[in-house]
Amino acid sequence: MKSTRLILVAISALILFLHLSGCAGSKTGQNDGNRVVQRETHAFYQNAAAASPSPSVPAPGPMPYAQGSPYPSPAPPAAGGSVSAEAHRFATTYNQAMQDKEELNMAAAANDLVRSQELIRSYNRNMNQSKTSFQLLQEIAANQGTGDITLFFPVNSAEIPENEFQYNRLIRYLDSLERNNQGRKIVFVIMGSASATGEEQHNQILSRNRANAPIPIIDHYLVNVPHTYHKVYGIGESQSPKETTDDVHQRYQFVRIMGLYDDAPSPAGHMNSAFSMGGGMENMQGYYPREFINSIGMKFIWVPAGTFLMGSPETEVRRDKNEIQHQVTLTRGFYLQATETTQQQWIAVMGSNPAHFKNCGMDCPVENVRYSDVMVFLERLNDMENTIHYRLPTEAEWEYAARAGTTSAFFNGPMVDESAEKWDFSYNPYLDSVGWYYRNSDQAPHRVGLKAPNPWGFYDMHGNVWEWCSDWQRPYPFHPEIDPRGAESGESKIRRGGSWAHYPEYCRSAYRSWFDPEDRNPEIGFRVAISSLEKKRMAVTLPEPAPPPPPPPPPAPKPKVKPRPKPDPEPIPMPGPAEVTHCILIRDITFDLDSAVINHRMAPLLDRAVELLEKYDGKIELHGHTCSLASKSYNMDLGLRRAQAVKTYLVNRGIAENRISIKSFGEDAPKFTNMTESGRSLNRRVEILVHGFMDEQ
Repeated sequence: MKSTRLILVAISALILFLHLSGCAGSKTGQNDGNRVVQRETHAFYQNAAAASPSPSVPAPGPMPYAQGSPYPSPAPPAAGGSVSAEAHRFATTYNQAMQDKEELNMAAAANDLVRSQELIRSYNRNMNQSKTSFQLLQEIAANQGTGDITLFFPVNSAEIPENEFQYNRLIRYLDSLERNNQGRKIVFVIMGSASATGEEQHNQILSRNRANAPIPIIDHYLVNVPHTYHKVYGIGESQSPKETTDDVHQRYQFVRIMGLYDDAPSPAGHMNSAFSMGGGMENMQGYYPREFINSIGMKFIWVPAGTFLMGSPETEVRRDKNEIQHQVTLTRGFYLQATETTQQQWIAVMGSNPAHFKNCGMDCPVENVRYSDVMVFLERLNDMENTIHYRLPTEAEWEYAARAGTTSAFFNGPMVDESAEKWDFSYNPYLDSVGWYYRNSDQAPHRVGLKAPNPWGFYDMHGNVWEWCSDWQRPYPFHPEIDPRGAESGESKIRRGGSWAHYPEYCRSAYRSWFDPEDRNPEIGFRVAISSLEKKRMAVTLPEPAPPPPPPPPPAPKPKVKPRPKPDPEPIPMPGPAEVTHCILIRDITFDLDSAVINHRMAPLLDRAVELLEKYDGKIELHGHTCSLASKSYNMDLGLRRAQAVKTYLVNRGIAENRISIKSFGEDAPKFTNMTESGRSLNRRVEILVHGFMDEQ
């Protein structure tokens, strides 16, 4: 009996060590609903509740304890080196490690030392493999520019309410994935996390529900995009023990969603061959798309590293002396916006419009912005896109992209010979076809992208508006340069490209101009550059593998073990009521294309809205919206008709007409991008807002 007690103490200590170094396991049980880790492949056209693999762990020889586990058995790693295979490998190996831990509990209870050692070795092997796969998936996401998104939940909640902040963040992330997938399948790795404030089974269910919460939203938004899921539950359990502080618990109330494009394997057949080189973007051409569109519709084009002649030759007509021609080498590629930043893109980030020419339209360049205003814009854009890499181009990068491999004054031709008698200095036939300038602009900027692009796909590099660069002004050197960045400090910032108000000579690729960074001007705008598509990463720590166990003591007679009673799961407390707010959006009612008729699918939502509106006597506002496929005047009328249709529905169901006011915004207040069909369909909506409302659900 003494030796038996020593054996049990040793095994218990080992199990305790494993629990402290890894994620907490689940209680033994036959219910699939209590899985901590599950891998589920779910195509977009399949039912979200598709059955998972049956749990089963083969073990050598007879086992003196009941088999079965809350974890599904692992499938062998998929062949090949695709992203899907790596995501599958991560989910199944992590899943197997959690299953090993659960089986180890049962083996310890049965005093089976041989089986315990086998399970410890299996746990270490699978956990190491899952860590390697997870790190590789992070690198792939960074190099593809997809990154990931983390949605946080209130305590004991697993809901993502429609139209609230976390929901809108998820839609923006999905929209970016859709626009850049280029026909590829999207592979989602979803990790649900719950802190250790509740009982173990409560946390297992909660983390599972959080991992499942985004799936209906993803399936609805990406209905036409093939995608799969690989899910992991219970990430945060071991990182936030019960005795820790509330702020630590709050960090682990989340679901993390990593989206990756299922690219073809590399020629070597190894998924990590490109990443192990550590060469940055230059070695990652296979994973960096030539074009990239971010979540607010800004399109960027990849500019490869290279060498070119910056400045102008002495023979160029009407050149300036400060355009000393010299060789410049750019050692790193970068992304540059295909057009000048528009008024709509500025409003999406800043919420206001500083443009002098507002009547030009939302697709016209934003102008009348100071350099410091642009810095604030870039800071907020980086926060929105979860990165640090949005910036202005340097002067060298700007001219390199403007020339696009050409050496003439304009990318499509030279300055013409002005020696002819009565030559008109305000006209250039080459510039006329590619840029807006003094002769053809009618003294105002124009919508971006109307003129022909240069060979690399960039629009309006000549004329329309001046574009801020990041450099302080300085003279050119006479010697070659590598990655020039301008002066360390100064009084003026470089601007390039000329504008709608200037003669052709000021719109040449080589022409240099500088301006006070704190001055505004209706001729000055900008376009954005990106150093890297890498996103910020939120650390999610996977369990560390346990060290090799000490040599086991000699086998002892197996005592009869009294079965341990299972405690009843603790009830999950429901979240409390939300705080009162003066005005809140309670519902979006969407409409079909070019229709103001309420769709039958919206009737249940409207009926629920009626129930909520009957509880309160505050004023009701109905805001009608449209997508951007028709003219503005038509869209304003369509938005008004949609709002009127919802008003009629509410009045017919007993809501007092004098409480309701209607307004149309047409296409001017999109909630989602109008560059995809999914975004346009969600913009065809009527918002129902009520004053003095408190949601008591």
